[in-house]
Amino acid sequence: AVRKAGIQVWPSPDVMEFMGAKDALCKVATLNIGLEDTLAYYSTETFTEGFKKTMKFQPRVIKQNRGSSGEGIWIIKLKSGSYCSSF
Repeated sequence: AVRKAGIQVWPSPDVMEFMGAKDALCKVATLNIGLEDTLAYYSTETFTEGFKKTMKFQPRVIKQNRGSSGEGIWIIKLKSGSYCSSF
């Protein structure tokens, strides 16, 4: 009802902490429930190198490392649509 009224609602800080950090998916990337091409970048250099490699594999979802309102999320696709078959 609150959202329908146009009022933004966010979880409390303790709930957000319980839900985990933004890089939680990176921590399970190599497990059977993860995706090995899930990465976090903390420098321009690692972003440039890693993003180019993963971009060749499949479309990417980019999320900035701040905020919790769903803003700052982008889906990036190759214009050609031609992706590698394996990472």
